[in-house]
Amino acid sequence: MLPETLKQIVEAAPYIVLAPFIAGLIIILGAWRSKTLSMVLSVGTVAVGFAYSLALMYALGANPHLAPWYVNVPWFVSSSFTLSMGVLVDNLVAVMFVVVTVVSLLVQIYTHGYMREDPGYSRFYAYLSLFTGSMLGLVVATNLFETYFFWELVGVCSYFLIGFWWYKTSAAEACLKAFIVNRIGDCGFLIGLIMLLAATKDYWGGNPVLAFVGPHGYDLAGVLQSANVAHAFDLTNWPVNLLTIISLFVLLGPIAKSAQMPLHVWLPDAMEGPTPISALIHAATMVAAGVYLVARAYPLWLTPDGHAGTFGLAVVAVIGGITAFMAATIAMSQFDIKRILAWSTVSQLGYMFVGLGAGAYSGAIFHLFNHAFFKAMLFLCSGAVIHGLHGEQDVRKMGGLKKYMPRTWFCCLVGTLSISGCPPFSGFFSKDEIISAALKYNFWLGAVMILTALLTAFYMFRMYFMTFHNEYRGDAKPHESPWVMTLPLIALAVPSVLSGFLGFNPQVLNGLSFDGKTTAAAANHFASFVYFGRAPEFEGMNGLVMACSILAAFIGFYIAYEVYLKRAWKVNEQIAHSDNDIVAYAYQFSYHKWFFDDLYLWLVQSVVLPAFQTIWQWVDRYIVDNLVNFAALVSVSVGEVLRLTQNGRGQSYALVIFGWVAGLTFLAFLFSP
Repeated sequence: MLPETLKQIVEAAPYIVLAPFIAGLIIILGAWRSKTLSMVLSVGTVAVGFAYSLALMYALGANPHLAPWYVNVPWFVSSSFTLSMGVLVDNLVAVMFVVVTVVSLLVQIYTHGYMREDPGYSRFYAYLSLFTGSMLGLVVATNLFETYFFWELVGVCSYFLIGFWWYKTSAAEACLKAFIVNRIGDCGFLIGLIMLLAATKDYWGGNPVLAFVGPHGYDLAGVLQSANVAHAFDLTNWPVNLLTIISLFVLLGPIAKSAQMPLHVWLPDAMEGPTPISALIHAATMVAAGVYLVARAYPLWLTPDGHAGTFGLAVVAVIGGITAFMAATIAMSQFDIKRILAWSTVSQLGYMFVGLGAGAYSGAIFHLFNHAFFKAMLFLCSGAVIHGLHGEQDVRKMGGLKKYMPRTWFCCLVGTLSISGCPPFSGFFSKDEIISAALKYNFWLGAVMILTALLTAFYMFRMYFMTFHNEYRGDAKPHESPWVMTLPLIALAVPSVLSGFLGFNPQVLNGLSFDGKTTAAAANHFASFVYFGRAPEFEGMNGLVMACSILAAFIGFYIAYEVYLKRAWKVNEQIAHSDNDIVAYAYQFSYHKWFFDDLYLWLVQSVVLPAFQTIWQWVDRYIVDNLVNFAALVSVSVGEVLRLTQNGRGQSYALVIFGWVAGLTFLAFLFSP
């Protein structure tokens, strides 16, 4: 029995999800005429959601042994199965509620200053409200069908927001690219979902199958075991079982939504949208939906009896590792300040996938939690810089902005230190946990993660030094952004510094050594609150891994310091025009984003479209034309036959009547009982 106060809190969840939808609808239906009313409606509903999220997290933290609360209503009922729509509230939901509402609230406050003069101000707030509601709906979904419903709503809202400045060709192309690439992943997700539903449909009706603990054992892990999904069909001659096939299809959705290789190409182009969207959607919430889905449906990637070490988890880890390294190498050569941060987002999402694939479940969610704050702050800092430079985004035309934008400079420095993994900032704690798990999972994967940490520190301090230090190289007159834009930065700086301590227990320092041995594990608040399985798994601290991670971050910082702070910021051009072919090609390989866009364009233009044209011409010539000609031949033949029956001769009519009577008599004799 829930305590009355806690019961009131959790039962308010459906209204918290519904409120942003109502606000967006009211704005669209008429409130758009008043900018102030549009802003108040949108910000107000998210502010209420933020207060609710804090109350929910506190209440669940004070009652750690409560079963998940849920409510389900039938949505589709047939004689064979029932689909339900509902609301699920548990600890993981509470964490995501905090992430979504905190970032959305601060971004919407920031938007008031950034978009105030834009003619689409009210429309922008309507889109923000609809997106926030869709994301909250995705988080509380009780089954994967409902998840897919809100998953697509999030994608549609993203399409509207990326293409908000639709009159810009680049923005129109970017939103179309994002939509198409995400449809590829969502198609795989839908196939996997249908396969899963076919194997487990008897358990979906009224049960919160995405809960970690369900009634009568009908959580996802229990359903998979009860339905014996791994052996639902005869797959004895297949190299993998059905559960692995389903998990790989479902994984395509998170790969696209979280911009993992090879479906990552849409995210950097999505920076064509207004900067608040980059902070809200492409840094903290929508792109984290893929990581959240893998975490929420984690049993799909485990063995039927709940153990790790599966082929599906290996795919998650490998894709995450490749993506993290690839995106870091690309960010090293970019000059657009928002695109540098976009590639950084792709790389950090790769870290989260590695954490999930390596079994560091709470570590991956912890990094999602920390990353939401410092990356949203960094994107808003880039927006403040762009606003202060009247639209300039090229870091080569910046520099020396520290004295013009002190508040923005300070917040950007905090975010850079955090994402680079510098202690005691939040990014240090969660990244080290993932790196440690990756090393235990596979040495080479862990080595790639440490190398990526070095590259992360390098490209982030490269951006920081080129933007805020040395002399100013631009033409516009710099100025600090108004307080309505810088206060959200300062607010996000606080968790960027402190949230890491939620996952740290000083007891792990006892007996810390640097001989490669891990200290005894000790409980921490975050892993105790969010975990998968019967009990939380606590990690000890490996002094050698921690030292290597810190050393890698320091090396990356030092290289950036030597190259970009000491006025050698033209090194990119020098490398690009190097006499050494290998060096020059390596730079071009990075600058042109590993040529993925060129490869996809070549495939479409040289393979897909010609193949489609060839196949369609064959179908048109030999199938469509022959069907049309056959239909014409049949019509002519029938007409010729019928013409003989209408010649005005009585004997012909008698012959026709006799023929029909004879034919019908023969059929009656042939088919009589």
